Amino acid sequence: MHIGLWYNPFMKLQKKYFWLIPIIIILVAVTVPLLPVYNIKTINVETEFRELAEEIAVESGLKVGSNMFWTLLSKGNIFAMRFTEAEQVLQKKYTQFGKIKVTADLPSSINIEYTSKESVFEIKYGDINLVTDINGCVLSSRNNHELGYVRITGVEISGFALGCIVGENTGRFKYASEIYSALEWYDKTNLTAFREYIDWIDLSNPTSIALMYDNRILVKLDDDLDVSYQTTTMCLILSQEIGYAERGTLDFTSGENPVFSAD
Repeated sequence: MHIGLWYNPFMKLQKKYFWLIPIIIILVAVTVPLLPVYNIKTINVETEFRELAEEIAVESGLKVGSNMFWTLLSKGNIFAMRFTEAEQVLQKKYTQFGKIKVTADLPSSINIEYTSKESVFEIKYGDINLVTDINGCVLSSRNNHELGYVRITGVEISGFALGCIVGENTGRFKYASEIYSALEWYDKTNLTAFREYIDWIDLSNPTSIALMYDNRILVKLDDDLDVSYQTTTMCLILSQEIGYAERGTLDFTSGENPVFSAD
């Protein structure tokens, strides 16, 4: 019996044009991202500083109407879908913000968001209180003092702007930062809360730093010595050698060892 093979006339065509398939895929992959649907239509800025939202969008350098993918290729990381160049520009300009993140939200939106810096200090300026981060960068202002924020005194201020370091004698502000960082480390290490009991830090004296603890212990630190070490030593003395009801002065500037003088 003769068995004939069935002939499919399309098989030859399929083999003939099979090489076109990869080219078609590449063309689609290149063409689709360039469609108008992927043009940037909105730049969303998530910030409590509403008056800055429009300015931030402009300063990012990203343009409404430009192609999302081409912009990612030229000014960012297309794999992470982040505009890294815009992040660097904004991070440098808006120092009152924490880490800034600029991301693509396909098909046509860009989101600019940031993590807020931690509010640590309050500085009196006229009738208002300036709120700063640990380095003295002004984050906001308010009319009344709030508990939980360390007040900084002895800082000369002729004016201020959000995102700028406050005061003229900024060189001494580093001591307030060192004290707070040391307190933060000690509290986390020993499960204490010394930061909550610091009423104020005074930077007016050119050779020493004064701070008030629990509204009853005046502490004088020598700025020629290691301020962080003096701060942790202060915590040890307050917790182990000075009673909870005692009042007086703990002086690190009068000699080799700190001296406590009760009132």
